Amino acid sequence: MSDSEKKYILAIDHGTGGPKTAIVSTHGEVVDWAFQEVPLHVEKGGGVEQDPNDWWNAIIKTSKKVIDSGLVSVEDIVGVCNTSQWSGTVPLDKNGNHLMNAIIWMDTRGAPYIKDVYKGLIKFSGMNILKALKWVKRTGAAPGLSGKDPIAHMLLIKHEYPEIFEKTYMFLEPQDYINLKLTGKFATSYTTIGAHWLTDIRKINNIKYSKKLIKMCKLDQSKLPSELINSTDILGQLTNDVANELGLEKNVKVIAGAPDLATAAIGSGAVNNYDTHIYIGTSDWVICHVPFKKTDIFHGIGTILSGIPGRYFAINEQEIAGGALSFLRDKILYHKDELLREEAVPDVYKIFDRMVENVPAGSNNLIFTPWLIGERSPVDDHTI
Repeated sequence: MSDSEKKYILAIDHGTGGPKTAIVSTHGEVVDWAFQEVPLHVEKGGGVEQDPNDWWNAIIKTSKKVIDSGLVSVEDIVGVCNTSQWSGTVPLDKNGNHLMNAIIWMDTRGAPYIKDVYKGLIKFSGMNILKALKWVKRTGAAPGLSGKDPIAHMLLIKHEYPEIFEKTYMFLEPQDYINLKLTGKFATSYTTIGAHWLTDIRKINNIKYSKKLIKMCKLDQSKLPSELINSTDILGQLTNDVANELGLEKNVKVIAGAPDLATAAIGSGAVNNYDTHIYIGTSDWVICHVPFKKTDIFHGIGTILSGIPGRYFAINEQEIAGGALSFLRDKILYHKDELLREEAVPDVYKIFDRMVENVPAGSNNLIFTPWLIGERSPVDDHTI
């Protein structure tokens, strides 16, 4: 295929640390990419938030950088697809304006409210066993007691920010918020909404909300996206404002996409049943596609919807991996206090890489357990 025949996608990887935006050919060739860091706002009592404006501004900045590089003609950029951090919550009004900072997947303030949902006589690991089984039967897993799932986020807002809850037209995942900014459409994919643990995935080609689970949580279904589509579906076109700001054609399509866990597995090539994908980013996980829906409640392994329509994958996720390096950089090496004697070194992670090359395998028997914000699997405990 000649260069004049090639077409390209503006691919956005909206991670917790910030978006990485790339121009990628439809054959998988990465032409150029850019990254912009986005801050975390850590609040007392387990709060971890991010400003959606920071997300969007960083996406616009990195998108402009790769588009303006001139490495490909803007006429050849035919689509945009985003993949975001998962299990976050953005409350929005009817006009798509966020009503508070996004509560992200690290936030544990909703723990008391999800524990209240699990109340009952017969318990296993702090969960009423009958209620937990209702979740596992329908969703392939269940919300953890840590309060880090969107169910707990919404309950937190309902109980502690009632005015915001009442004003909320819709709660969206970070994935769906970025798609809203791109297209103006309130929608979600079957995969993305899966981490709400409110959809029945037993019939893989007929996914729908479980009214029973929503009622059990005392939530309002009208505040959830009513349009559910496949991750591979075209959600719509760029809005005129976004197209103009980025300098792209107005007929550029936006694909629904899927959150980070699902897309990372696909990108790794682990798409056949039982092919295993291991990821290390801010968090880490182990994933493999499977031809069934099963759950290991003893080790926190669930089976949820893949970004590939009609497929399941088994997932085991740990809360902090590479995020421990950010903690080392921001809270120890360059913590802003009276002991700080120098400015932060750009690309300090590259220095870490060079240091690691001189460390023997096993790190001289040093063991570091990166439980900086608790754990999800194999132990669901936000206090460790």
